[in-house]
Amino acid sequence: MKNKKLNNGISEIRKITMTGDEKKRIFDNVLSYTIPEKKFIKSPWISEVFVSILYKKNLAFYIIVPLLVVLSSGGIVFASQESLPNSIFYPIKVNVIEPVKGALTFSLKNKAKYESSLARERLIEAEILASQNKLDSTNEKRINKLLMDHTNGLDKTLDKIDKSDSDIDTNEIITNFRAEMNAHSKVLENIQIQKEDKNDSDNEDNKVYKEARKSSDKIRNYKNIKDLNDSDKYLKRKESVELLINNIDKDFKIKSLDDEKEKNTETQKTINEAKKYMEEVYENEKVGSIEEAYEALLDSESYIKEANILSNEESKNKNDDED
Repeated sequence: MKNKKLNNGISEIRKITMTGDEKKRIFDNVLSYTIPEKKFIKSPWISEVFVSILYKKNLAFYIIVPLLVVLSSGGIVFASQESLPNSIFYPIKVNVIEPVKGALTFSLKNKAKYESSLARERLIEAEILASQNKLDSTNEKRINKLLMDHTNGLDKTLDKIDKSDSDIDTNEIITNFRAEMNAHSKVLENIQIQKEDKNDSDNEDNKVYKEARKSSDKIRNYKNIKDLNDSDKYLKRKESVELLINNIDKDFKIKSLDDEKEKNTETQKTINEAKKYMEEVYENEKVGSIEEAYEALLDSESYIKEANILSNEESKNKNDDED
C-alpha cells in the first residue's frame, strides 16, 4: 500500500512541467541579454559568493542541479516557490532557488532588500503553519535558523553599503525590515495564542516570533546617521514620518469608529508608540541633541510602518471572519 502511494506521488510529481510560454520566457531572457560595451568593474561580491559556495557546498550542486531541474522538470521549481517548511519541495526552495537568486543579485541595495524579503517570507510561512496548527518545534527551529541567516546577511550587506560611501538610503531598508519583523511577530504570536499551540514546543526560546524580535533589534543597532550631515534630508524625513503618522492614525480611527474593541488593538498601541517617539524628536531638538532626535525619528518611522502592516492584517482578518 505504501509503495502504491509513493508511486502515485512520484507519478504526480513527474507530471509537473513548465508551460511552453514559461520555457520561452526563460530562454528569451537568457538569449536577449547583451554585455554592455564599457569597462568592467569587478563586483565586490564575486569572490565572497564563490568562496562561500565552494566552502559550504559543492559548486556543482548550485549550478548543475538547478539547471537540470529547469530543463527537465521545471515545474518542480515553480511548485517549490509556494512550499512550506513541512513540504518535500521546501529544501529546493531554500537551499537551491533562493541562494542562486541571491548570488545573481549584484546590487548592494537589491541584495539588502532581497535578504529582508526572505526574512519576511519566513514569518509568513510560520503564520500559515501556525494557523494550520502545524508549527511544531522542528519547523520552528528550521525557520529560526533561516531567519538568523537572512538577518546576518542583511547586516553584512548594510555594512558593505556603508563602507562603499554610496547614497543608498539604508535607513529606509532598516525601518522597513524592523516594521515587518515586529508586525509579523505580533501576528504570529496572536495566532499561536488563539490556537493554544502545544505542538512539541515546550521550549519557549524556539518561538519564531521571539527570533523575529531579536532580528529587529539586531538591525536597529546598525547606525547610519549620514542624513544628519544634510539638514534638508533630515527635515524631509521628519515631515514624511509626521504625515505618515497623521494619515495612518486618521484612517485607523475611521475604521474603528463603530467598533470599540478595535480602539485597543495592537495597531492603536503601535500608533501611540510612533507618536511617543516623535515627541522625543521634538524634545531632543529643543536641547540640541540632534543625533538622539534622529534615532528617535527612525524609531517613530519604524513603529508607524509597523502599525500600517498591523492595520492591514487586522482588516484582512476581519473580512475573513465576515466571509
